[in-house]
Amino acid sequence: MSRPRLSPWRDGVLGSVAQTSVDVETGDEDQDQPPDAVKAEFEFEDDSARGDGPAVDERWEPPTVDPPTIEVTPQPEVIPHQIIAVAAAKGGVGKTTVATNLAVGLARQAPLSVVLIDADVQFGDVAMALSLTPGRALPDVVTAAAAGDALVLKAYLTPHSDGYYVVCGAESPADGDRVTGEQLGHLIRQLAVIFRFVIIDTAPGLGEHALAALEAATDAVFLCDMSVPGARGLRKELAVLATIGILPPARHVVLNFADRVSGLSVKDVEATIGVPVDVAVPRSSLVTLSTNRGIPLLQNRKKNPASAALTELVRRFDPSASLKRGRLHRRVVVA
Repeated sequence: MSRPRLSPWRDGVLGSVAQTSVDVETGDEDQDQPPDAVKAEFEFEDDSARGDGPAVDERWEPPTVDPPTIEVTPQPEVIPHQIIAVAAAKGGVGKTTVATNLAVGLARQAPLSVVLIDADVQFGDVAMALSLTPGRALPDVVTAAAAGDALVLKAYLTPHSDGYYVVCGAESPADGDRVTGEQLGHLIRQLAVIFRFVIIDTAPGLGEHALAALEAATDAVFLCDMSVPGARGLRKELAVLATIGILPPARHVVLNFADRVSGLSVKDVEATIGVPVDVAVPRSSLVTLSTNRGIPLLQNRKKNPASAALTELVRRFDPSASLKRGRLHRRVVVA
């Protein structure tokens, strides 16, 4: 095997060390050896000069190592939830009708991802409007067992055959009074983690429970009818919510029981409440009939002006609605 000549060390330190070593081992006899003979012992043959092989390059560079490839797992797309509070300043304007039909319509967009809460803790009628016989009601759902465990909570909900869940109201006003606004707010936040749409049928006015629902809501559906007290009540409600700073980011104003014989027009109502009307649901005996039968109007899929207006309201919560935002505030006309 060829060895490189350490020529840079011939006249340097290595030569002197070698000479000293030879002197120690051999004594004075080594002094007679010519210097060239001593140096020759530390010279290596250069194979490149003899032509026996390639020259060895004394310059060495470390090999280039590519960094390891790190695989990044794509994160799943997060679908934002929507909490929809159906509210009104006064009772008797159709909150439960609108809330139940919203649940039916949104369940077609997102099956098994919709829950409806009857938050009228004293006189809620959602179970009757949907022909449900719940095993557990709102006071049970906010107990400690369900409040701390999502699996227990979902087991306490009442399923509907149309693909959504319901938190039914209390059996009696006394039972409903045990539910606090803080408990209702916690329940709404719990359900928002599980479901795509959380719909809340609130009590009339701005009581503790209605405020808890509106504070948690991303959307609010405000209802009024074609009466002066109804319009004035909604104007006051909107003003109070704006003052205390809990007006939900998205607002949808529904004019219920709309007709041409009430002495008011849509423009009159808008002038009173100070905001545009988004959807007008015409007065119809079919709405009352559907409520008495416990079958929401959108559940039977029959075409009529009232169901068409409710379908238009459902479309406002379509994920692609932002692309059609210009259509959402067009002028409402009562047929």
